[in-house]
Amino acid sequence: MRKNVSSGYHYEASFGYSRAVRVGDTVLVSGTTARPPELHGGAEDQLRGAIAIAAEGLAEAGARLEDVVRTVVYLRDAGDVEAVTRAHVAAFGDIRPANTLIHVAGLFPAEALVEIEVTAIVDRDS
Repeated sequence: MRKNVSSGYHYEASFGYSRAVRVGDTVLVSGTTARPPELHGGAEDQLRGAIAIAAEGLAEAGARLEDVVRTVVYLRDAGDVEAVTRAHVAAFGDIRPANTLIHVAGLFPAEALVEIEVTAIVDRDS
């Protein structure tokens, strides 16, 4: 069974994607950037905002941050690694999901300094 989750963000309809998709016990959250006001802050604030949006998608799909098994973080400025690390540890420190950090030339929207993808597996029995 498949469940598509929409946050109502206007790009979801125009780009043809869902904020999150749940198939069975697996929840995939699309690449997520911050929105204003966090979008106008530094990389740490932006990642905190993006994680909050991703957490909303997880919740609507029946998952929690504690269910996250993998994150992929896209970072525009390699000098922001420490700031992004602080935000990631604040959200996932005890969970310690598998993680990939990728340095990129740019993100969409242009103001975005960081983007995150999240994968969760909902397994309440183990």
